[in-house]
Amino acid sequence: MMEVLPYLEKLLSEEVISLLELEFVRFLKQIEPDVKPEVLLAAAACIFAQQKGHVCLDFGDWKDEYLFEDAKSEIKLTDSLKKDWSRALKESNLVSNGTELHPLVLEGSRLYLHRYWKYEEELCAWLKQKAAPRLELKEKHKKAIQSVLPPANDLFEVNWQHVAVQLSFLKDLLVISGGPGTGKTFTVLNIIAAQAQAYSQQDFRIALAAPTGKAARRLSESIESGKKNLNPEVLAGIEIPDSALTVHKLLGSDFRGSTFKFNEENHLPYDLVVVDEASMLDINMWVRLIRSIGPNTKLIVLGDKDQLASVEAGSILGDICGRENTFSEGVASSLRELQGIDIPVGDSTSPINDCILFLTKSYRFGKNSGIQKFAEAVNESDADKAIAILKDHKLEGLSWIEPDSKAIEAVFKSYVQDHYKDYSRLPEEQRLAASHNKKILCALRRGPFGVEYINERAERIIRRNESRIDNREWYDGRIVMATRNDSLLKVKNGEIGIYQRKGEVIEFEGDRPVRVSAARLKDYEPAFALTIHKSQGSEFDEVAIILPNQVNTVLSKEILYTAVTRARLSTLIIVKEEILRRIIERTVSRKSGVKQKLWE
Repeated sequence: MMEVLPYLEKLLSEEVISLLELEFVRFLKQIEPDVKPEVLLAAAACIFAQQKGHVCLDFGDWKDEYLFEDAKSEIKLTDSLKKDWSRALKESNLVSNGTELHPLVLEGSRLYLHRYWKYEEELCAWLKQKAAPRLELKEKHKKAIQSVLPPANDLFEVNWQHVAVQLSFLKDLLVISGGPGTGKTFTVLNIIAAQAQAYSQQDFRIALAAPTGKAARRLSESIESGKKNLNPEVLAGIEIPDSALTVHKLLGSDFRGSTFKFNEENHLPYDLVVVDEASMLDINMWVRLIRSIGPNTKLIVLGDKDQLASVEAGSILGDICGRENTFSEGVASSLRELQGIDIPVGDSTSPINDCILFLTKSYRFGKNSGIQKFAEAVNESDADKAIAILKDHKLEGLSWIEPDSKAIEAVFKSYVQDHYKDYSRLPEEQRLAASHNKKILCALRRGPFGVEYINERAERIIRRNESRIDNREWYDGRIVMATRNDSLLKVKNGEIGIYQRKGEVIEFEGDRPVRVSAARLKDYEPAFALTIHKSQGSEFDEVAIILPNQVNTVLSKEILYTAVTRARLSTLIIVKEEILRRIIERTVSRKSGVKQKLWE
C-alpha cells in the first residue's frame, strides 16, 4: 500500500482535497502510530465525502471510478480495495460500532465520523418514536375538521390537502412534501385553524420558522396571503404569528450558532411548530430542531423533496419521504371515515409511513403550463420528454435558447437594462419589491456563466446606458446581497437590498425593512444574478437560467428543477442541448443511513 500522507499532500497541492482531510489523517496517525494505510485512506475519503454533503462514506455503494473525484489519481476503489478497507477498519482501534467513543464508526459498508453517526442515530430514533403513536380521533376533533374544511366536491379523487388536516389529529409528526403551487402553506393554515378550534384558541401557541431569513419572509408572506382565502370566522381568535423566524432564531442560537437556548432540556413553549423549506436543513440542524420539540408539541415540516438538498451534510427531507401517500390499515380506516373515499393502504411497517404526505396537484399552473410540465419531466430524469416540452411552443411560460452571443445580449437587455429602467423609476418605497420581478439564476459562481461575471457585466451595462449614473461605486437602484451576518447592522447573509441615492442608504428586505448606510456595509456583492442555491426560498415573476456550456459536478436534475420552480410566470433556459440532456439524466445521491433506518 502506498504512503498515505505524501499522497494526500499531493492532492492538497492540486486543490483536490482541503487541509481538513490531511490534518484529520495526521491526527489519527498521532493517536495510533501503527494504523494501517487503508484506515487512513478511508478516513480521508470519509472527510472528503462529508464535505461533499454526504453524512457518511458508503464504500459498498461507491459509483465513482476514482477515490477522490477530479483527482489525477492512480487509486481506484475496486472490489479488492473495498474488502481491504472493510477488514482493516474492523481491526482498527480508531473505529467502533458506535457503542464506544472512537473517531470513526463503521456500520456495514458505511463509514462515519462519530459525530455524524450519533446525529443520524438520534434523528432516526426520535422520528420513529414521535411517529409511532396513533392518537384517538375525538368528537371535538371531527367537529373542528368539519368547521374548517368544506365538503369534498369530488367523491372519486382524494383531496390530499384535506387528508393533511385530518392526519394532523392522528399524528404529532407530519411531513408534507409538494412542488410549487401545491398549497403547502394553505394546507398548514387549515391545520392551524382546525387544531386551534379543537383546543382553546386563546391558549394554542404556534411558531412558524424556516432555515433562512429569506425563506422565513416568504413563509410569512404566504401565510398572510393565505389568510385572505379562508373564511374569517375560521381564524377568529387564533393568534397566528405575524412573521416567521429563522430556525436558528426559533431555537435561540447564540451569534455563532453553536449553542441553543431551546434543546433537549429546555423545550420550545409551543403547541404547534411549523418549519418550511425543510430541504434546506442539514442533519445538524434537524437534530437541533428535534431536540427542542417536547412530547406534547406537534411538529409539521414542509418542503419539496425534489429540490436541492442542504448546503451542509445530508438530504434528510428526501430520505424521510420514502413512500408516496399510502398508509397503514388503521390510519387509512380513520381517514376513510372522514373522507368518505378510499385511502391507499401500503405494505410498509415503518411508523414514519403514516406521517408522510405528498401534495401533487398544482393550483398555480394551468394545464398548458410549460413550467409545470418541464419540472415534472426533469424530476423523472426524462431528457427526451423535457426537450420535447421545451420545443412545444403551445405551452405557456417556458422558453429555451442556446447560448450564443446574440441570445445572451437579449437576456441582458431584458433582465438587466430594461428591468433596471422599470424598477429604478418607481417611487423609492416600491423599488425593492419590483426589483424581484426578474432575476437571472446561475449554477456556478465563477467563469463566463457564473454569477460573478454576469453581475459584473450587468453593472457595466447599466453604467454605460444610464447617463444619470456617475463613476461612484454606489448608484441609485443598485441591487446587492449581503454575504455575511452582521448583528450590528441587523442584516443576514443572503438578504437582498437596494441602494437609495437619497439618504445614501441600502434598504434590505424584511418584515420591517432595514436601512443601512452604504459606507457601513462591508460584505456584499451585486445581485442582478444569484446562484441557484442562494435563490432557494425565493420566488420571482420571471427567471432566466444561465447554465455552463461544459459538464460540471455541480450540475444535476435537482439544481435545474430548483431553478425552474423559482418562477411564478415564466422561465427562460439558456443552455446547449447536449449539456441539458446530461444535467437532466444526472441525479445527486447523498449517502446516509437515514432511509434504511427509517424504512427497512
